[in-house]
Amino acid sequence: MEIEEDKMLRIISFLLVLAALHAKLELMIEGKRAGWALRLPCWRIDNKFTQCFLGKEITGYHVWMLVMYAFIFHSPYLFIPITLSNELLILGFFCWYWIAEDWFWFLENNVFGLKNFRPGRIFWHKRWIWFLPVSYIWGMVAGTIFLLIGGGLK
Repeated sequence: MEIEEDKMLRIISFLLVLAALHAKLELMIEGKRAGWALRLPCWRIDNKFTQCFLGKEITGYHVWMLVMYAFIFHSPYLFIPITLSNELLILGFFCWYWIAEDWFWFLENNVFGLKNFRPGRIFWHKRWIWFLPVSYIWGMVAGTIFLLIGGGLK
């Protein structure tokens, strides 16, 4: 499936607004001084698997948030056919969404803020390449590949 340029711009605009709203909600839930569910009463798993793939622990809060948004992102299947192309597009947008949401968390956080968006200042982003957390780079690469293969970009 190929998405026309104007539809792609509308999708991207919608997802950016959604990511900004989600970041605001997350700031209200986690607090501006404590990211990565630091003070939330949720379970945490930190082992070789989570360190290898995420570079950090995983929390119950983030797992359930991820599951909820996976369902939201797959809601177009109520209106469009389930195809490999559509699934790749959804996964591509999903990857980029999480990068945008995390970035907005810092952009909207006047306590933590962009001034601390660098290595050594964010305990849950332990690995960096130049000025980006490794998880952002993995998300950008995976998201772009999914979008290109799914036919979302020309």
